[in-house]
Amino acid sequence: MSSGIPDDHKHARRRRLQASARVRARRVELALDRSRARAAQAIGPNPQSVAAHRQAVATARRALAELDAEGRVFTRRDTGARVVLRDTQATSKSSKGASARGDRYEVECLTHQSDPLFFDDATAATRAARHSDTWCEACRQLAATPHTVRDRARKVLAPAKPEIRYTPPEPRLRFDPPAA
Repeated sequence: MSSGIPDDHKHARRRRLQASARVRARRVELALDRSRARAAQAIGPNPQSVAAHRQAVATARRALAELDAEGRVFTRRDTGARVVLRDTQATSKSSKGASARGDRYEVECLTHQSDPLFFDDATAATRAARHSDTWCEACRQLAATPHTVRDRARKVLAPAKPEIRYTPPEPRLRFDPPAA
């Protein structure tokens, strides 16, 4: 024991300092490895990873085209009306009623079977799908009715739920013999 500090405290402190130095050295090595890997990738990417990335992008585009061909269905919360937005160029066959201008997006009210509208811009088509009360007469009438009337009609048109009633058992006196 020198300078008033016990030897076991000195050894413990030395081990802690060595361990933290090893951790710092390991972190520096990892950072250096990461920077080397980024530099190597910037110089020349691995052709196999590039091919795999291109394949993944092509697969994602095909999946997105299939979803666009089926159409995206919008449901209005207040009325429950369902409107579909389709990309007409995603399918091989042309959509019915598309104009000669080459309108790309078709919006149709599924609930009321209205005639479809066609748009060139995806933003305008999405806006029309979300606000079907501006172009579908039946949706406009539904949106104009008060919420209470719609709720009442929904309750009337909803299928009747079977009524389940609880019938309590007949009361028995405490000292009666059990029924056989």
